[in-house]
Amino acid sequence: MGAPLRNPPVYFTVAQVRFNALLKLAEYLPSIQEAMRRAGFPDFVTHKSIGLQIAMQDGQAVPTPVQQERFLFGTTDKAHSFVIGPEFLTLQSTNYGTFEDFSGMFLEGLARVHDVVQLDFTDRVGLRYLDHVAPKTHDSLGQYLASEVLGLSARFGGTPVHSFSETLNIVGDVRLLSRVVIQNGGLSFPPDLLPERMEINPRFLTFTGHHALLDTDGSVEGREVFSSDFVCRQLQTIHEVIGSAFKATVTKHALKVWDEK
Repeated sequence: MGAPLRNPPVYFTVAQVRFNALLKLAEYLPSIQEAMRRAGFPDFVTHKSIGLQIAMQDGQAVPTPVQQERFLFGTTDKAHSFVIGPEFLTLQSTNYGTFEDFSGMFLEGLARVHDVVQLDFTDRVGLRYLDHVAPKTHDSLGQYLASEVLGLSARFGGTPVHSFSETLNIVGDVRLLSRVVIQNGGLSFPPDLLPERMEINPRFLTFTGHHALLDTDGSVEGREVFSSDFVCRQLQTIHEVIGSAFKATVTKHALKVWDEK
């Protein structure tokens, strides 16, 4: 995929694997916490929320509130955080670096969980990137994005406020969901993806104005006997698909700007 950009627009990255249910997760927690602490993730917190479980009664869907518990293990600089639940492990990062570093960190955390609980299988491997496209002074957003995702605001006249584009493609085994949100204001997050106990890189917080959020989500589904090598290969495949989608969404001018010293 070539050399990484000097100033990439990615401000939040997520890797996740879904696996067999761990109904006794709380019993494994002390061992997992110690393993994560030794791996450089000592900032531990329990997060409780209320979700809805849908059950059928007399042919009708009946929602029932269910308490959901997740456990977070973060680095002291609040740039990386593992989140584990009964059926998933997620790594969130606000300081992505390179794919090799990020995926290596995720696989190391997954290996430590596996050492404790002995996972049986995986159901889904996913990778998701949030990019902040903020034009330089005297540039326009149209110089940074492909015309297909710019919407119709320019044809309507007046002041553009909001535009949304969504594309779902199946690329080989990868389910690729790409969203582009154009709006005014400062940095934002999708409603389903909020950083918990993490700090955003300050260079993304100073801009206010007409900008775009690129939300690119790739995943591979299918049950496989647990294998770190398999998860690694799936992450690499997804990363290649997302990389191609990113380059198709932005312009050569944008890539040049993000590669300036």
